[in-house]
Amino acid sequence: MSAGAPAATAAMQGGGFYNRHSGLQAANLGSALPLLVAAAGEVASDSTTIGIADYGASQGRNSMAPMGAAIDAVRARTGPECPIIVSHIDLPSNDFASLFTLLDEDPISYLAGRAEVYPVAIGRSHYGPVLPRGSVDLGWSSNALHWMSRNPCAVPDHGWGVFSADAAVRNAVDAQLDADWTNFLRARSHELRRGGRLICQFMGRGEDSHGFEWMAGAFWQSWVDVADAGLVTHAELARISAPSAGRSVAQIEAPFRDGRISGLKLVDAALVPTPDPYFDLYEQSGDAVQLGQMWANMMRAANGPSFAAALDAGRDRAHVLDAVTERLAARIAADPQRNRSYNVIVVVEAAG
Repeated sequence: MSAGAPAATAAMQGGGFYNRHSGLQAANLGSALPLLVAAAGEVASDSTTIGIADYGASQGRNSMAPMGAAIDAVRARTGPECPIIVSHIDLPSNDFASLFTLLDEDPISYLAGRAEVYPVAIGRSHYGPVLPRGSVDLGWSSNALHWMSRNPCAVPDHGWGVFSADAAVRNAVDAQLDADWTNFLRARSHELRRGGRLICQFMGRGEDSHGFEWMAGAFWQSWVDVADAGLVTHAELARISAPSAGRSVAQIEAPFRDGRISGLKLVDAALVPTPDPYFDLYEQSGDAVQLGQMWANMMRAANGPSFAAALDAGRDRAHVLDAVTERLAARIAADPQRNRSYNVIVVVEAAG
């Protein structure tokens, strides 16, 4: 387990790159969106202002439709004049400029045609408190909670600890996932108003396999290829790992079962297969090159910064990521297949 200190968790690739290459994440959140709308329609706050929290907002494109739908459902009960504050939370290194540019300029902005809506940004980890006690009526988190607060250990044999051959590494990942989930829930137990709802969608874990093995393996092997070509050292490669992994339903239920969480009730936790919009398009077009490029850009947008953070100071990280992306796109184009992975959908309520 010791191959140098693991790198810190990084935000998604900035400059709007993640916004442009997160079609998979947009498809993922669809399974949770009806639950968000239903919860928003039941908001009955005694406050003069409704608080909506978007935990793990990234650059905002995939927040526009959920926040717009939630606002409309809330307004169906409160009327159009009730002020709504939408808090977008992500790491301090997040590209908030792209989020606010989108809000201000893009036709998909949830501000378009909706008055008395006030977006704010908070640059802090959602694994701790980020908002005042009792200020949130409705919480939403999509494609975020599989990212751990930190890498628990170095992973010299794979880009993801959950796929390591070392049981000690896998156990460290599970321990970190458990601690982060518990901390997330404890923070939300203070922020949610009585009767408030929290809807979460993030990477799950199957009963017989984790899921995502093919794509994670392809991305990692592309990094190995780059190291073999001399663009990075094998010492750098040994430091690389993405601090992310899926949770099983049992892992999600654990802090509720053993009494670590008070003030919150787990309403539902369900495991569902993830969509693969890239392969759906490939089946229509037959364009394997396009399939490879879409997947490669998405993996770079989401995982590239965490991998590149482990490289030596002074390394041209953009050049390395270009090389990895090129190799990954070619690898996928040569072996097109549908990605097999899972999402979990979680509904939590603040107890009265």
